[in-house]
Amino acid sequence: MAEQERLMQQEEEWFDLMPIEKRLISYSLGLGIVLLLALLWISHTIV
Repeated sequence: MAEQERLMQQEEEWFDLMPIEKRLISYSLGLGIVLLLALLWISHTIV
C-alpha cells in the first residue's frame, strides 16, 4: 500500500512541458550552437 502511494506521488510531481517552454529550450540550444560555431570560425580566421 505504501509503495502505491509513493508511486502516485511521483506521478503527480511530473508534468509535461508547455509548448512555449519547448520552443524556448530549442531556441536556447540553437542559439548556443550558432554562437559556438561563430566563435570557432572567428578564432580560426584571426589566427
